[in-house]
Amino acid sequence: MPDPRVTKLARVLVHYSVEVQKGQQVLLRTSPIADELTLAVYEEVVKAGGHPFVVNSVPGLDETFYKFASEEQLDYVPPVTKMVVETFDASIHLWAENNTRALSGIDPARIARARKAQSSIMKTYLQRAAERKLRWSLTVFPNNAMAQEADMSLRDYTDFVYGAGMLNEDDPVSFWRAEGAKQRILIDWLKGYNKAAIKGSNLISLHIGNRFLNNNWFETKVR
Repeated sequence: MPDPRVTKLARVLVHYSVEVQKGQQVLLRTSPIADELTLAVYEEVVKAGGHPFVVNSVPGLDETFYKFASEEQLDYVPPVTKMVVETFDASIHLWAENNTRALSGIDPARIARARKAQSSIMKTYLQRAAERKLRWSLTVFPNNAMAQEADMSLRDYTDFVYGAGMLNEDDPVSFWRAEGAKQRILIDWLKGYNKAAIKGSNLISLHIGNRFLNNNWFETKVR
């Protein structure tokens, strides 16, 4: 039986994390390991009226590239990558590892060279993200390799990941929107200040410049 939390996660990613709107272009970076979530996210993007573009990376591709690529190939930036970063509205990355040690045998200098070639693209990515022209989200799809890294069984790791995403809630999208409203109060309060002090063992008190904010004030404001 399919895990209903996968469908909930897809809805959170599409309707809350990147808020896909009709006509928007959406990059979906994924792996065959995450097929179940990939299909669920793809469906939600289509239902929202977006145009999904899927990049499905087969395990072992990165190792093959870094092992055999020439210097020219390491320095090459595909035009399609540039186009996506410069024009797409949203990016969703479903992170799933087949082998967390896959690049252990690769010379780090080769990886660094390829990343340096991508630096201008990354700068554009970060700039558009900061301007909210490109919305992005990265999430884990639970799998055995990453569960081992956490020293957990796959079942326990899955429960941990989905629990952190509040996917046991009836409507996690509404839950995260409510959390966003709470955080907005703190964001607005912190504007113009660059230092904060948290004091007390049970009472949270923020000292920001000449302002004080405690958890009683926060609860009162939120409710």
